[in-house]
Amino acid sequence: MSSHGVEKSHSQGAPFKFSAENLAKYEELLTRYDDVESALLPVLHLVQEQNRWLPTEAIEYVSELMKIPEIKIKEVISFYDMFYDVPVARNMVHVCTNITCSMFGGREIYQGLLKHFDTDYLTPTRDGRISLQKMECLGACEMAPCMRINNDYVGPVDLVAAIQKLEELP
Repeated sequence: MSSHGVEKSHSQGAPFKFSAENLAKYEELLTRYDDVESALLPVLHLVQEQNRWLPTEAIEYVSELMKIPEIKIKEVISFYDMFYDVPVARNMVHVCTNITCSMFGGREIYQGLLKHFDTDYLTPTRDGRISLQKMECLGACEMAPCMRINNDYVGPVDLVAAIQKLEELP
C-alpha cells in the first residue's frame, strides 16, 4: 500500500513478468521492428498497461528480455512524461498548463484540483481513483483550458466543471 492507502498493481520487490497474453503481444511487437531497441517504447507501454507504472522490477525484466541496459530504459522513462516510475491511480488526469490554456485558467485549475483532492503531482488520491499531472501541452488549444482524463479530452472547463467531472470517475 502507498502512503495514501492505495493498492499498487505491482508491489515493489516482487518479480514482474508479462502475462501470457502480453508476452504474445510482445513477441508480435518485435516482428514490426528491424532491431529490438526500436520496440522499446511500445514494450514499455505494454508493461505500463499491465502494471499501471514501471517499478524497478519491471525495468529489470524488460532489460533482461530485450537485452537493453537498464540505464537506457531508465533514460527513456525519465524523458517521456507518458511513463510513470511511481505508482499512479486508476484514472490519470492531465491538465494542460501551456500558454493558451493558462490564459484561460489552466494553471489555476491544476492548482485547484490538487487542493480539492488533497494530493500532489502524480500522487494517487487517498481513494486511489485519481492521479493529477500537469502537462506542458495537450495539443488541444481549441478546447482551452482543457484536460485529458485517461484517453478522453475534456474542455473547455473551469475548476467547478473539472471537479465535477473527476468526482464522477470510478
